[in-house]
Amino acid sequence: MRLKMLVDVIILAIIVGIIRGGNILNLAKLPLKNLNLIFFSFVIRYIPFYLKGDLHLFAVKYNIFFVIISYGLMLYALFSNFHLKPMLICFLGIFLNAMVILANKGKMPVSLKALEMAKLNDLLPLLFSEDYLYHTAANAWTKLILLGDIIPLPPPYPRPRVVSIGDILLGIGVFWLIQMGMLKKQYLSDKI
Repeated sequence: MRLKMLVDVIILAIIVGIIRGGNILNLAKLPLKNLNLIFFSFVIRYIPFYLKGDLHLFAVKYNIFFVIISYGLMLYALFSNFHLKPMLICFLGIFLNAMVILANKGKMPVSLKALEMAKLNDLLPLLFSEDYLYHTAANAWTKLILLGDIIPLPPPYPRPRVVSIGDILLGIGVFWLIQMGMLKKQYLSDKI
């Protein structure tokens, strides 16, 4: 659910940036550091989804380690970009998501009521599967549920989903970063 929301935010931010007279090519001028760590973070987090057989069983057994490494790399990369104010918001969003995921054995808890409101009941089997590495159904034992996926984005939203407070903060940060990148020519002093 996270990647799809991020793609939606990026597309919307670019469209708004163009409407506001920004230039998409300016994004390449953003003084971003450690982008490779962000890429590796996504690879580590999502490659287990594609594993089969014994490799998948290994990923299920050691999922918490994949989560720790993935979120650790992501948080470090975002921290190294605090010279860009939107990255503070992105960091907070990722940090909140990491907290709830780590508190719930490496899986993001999802509110079943929010899932129903978003008309995504077809995802229920995944949430109750021990082999699914990313989300789990929220229940009475769920920790930090307020940080979980509890906010429904139902139809008529084009791609309904359930998101967390962390997802929303991440979306705001990414949107702001793209606006800043597309509309400004000079970001920081030469001291960076």
